[in-house]
Amino acid sequence: MMPALHGDEWRGVLSDDWHVEEPSWNDVKQAIERLDAKTFTIVTIQGPGEQHLAVGGGVGRYVVYATFDNCEFWNLVAATESDSAVLLNVGGQEGDYAASQIVDLDRVQLAARAFFERLQLEPSLRWEKQ
Repeated sequence: MMPALHGDEWRGVLSDDWHVEEPSWNDVKQAIERLDAKTFTIVTIQGPGEQHLAVGGGVGRYVVYATFDNCEFWNLVAATESDSAVLLNVGGQEGDYAASQIVDLDRVQLAARAFFERLQLEPSLRWEKQ
């Protein structure tokens, strides 16, 4: 079964959610690159059942999590440690995220491609169980 792709598009306080049933990798990549933490704030790759990977934020600052059962969640973490917090708009809501969870576009695309193509966490990246 091919993953589906979901995202948001905010107009003021209202969101028009969008959906692509059988996306190509290029569709996924473009949706991630379009994230701007304002109008477009989240993209979700939906696998079978509860499996999904979500990317939120935009403009060089992203958060990524994945789950295979909607009970156990894995956060993609940055290469460097930091105790500070970063304010980021994800899913239309601003929230404080640990700076260690803020990753760049290259890491996001590696993680998204592994999940999209193989429904797995990219092993070359650092993941932290929530």
